[in-house]
Amino acid sequence: MKFQKWQKIGLAWALWMFVIMTFVWPYFDNEKVTLKDVLIGIPFWLIAGLIFGWTQRKNLKEKKEN
Repeated sequence: MKFQKWQKIGLAWALWMFVIMTFVWPYFDNEKVTLKDVLIGIPFWLIAGLIFGWTQRKNLKEKKEN
């Protein structure tokens, strides 16, 4: 399966946000990372990343035309 550029951008953003919000942020707040947090975070950030990538399509098209 070949991903489009906006999908790659969205998934990369989702991975970055998942790691930061699930592991790094709780570490600095002295909170425990639970399995529940991880299991909720995976689909949440996956969907959010695809939405982010989809909204960036317009920016990618404009850069490609210039």
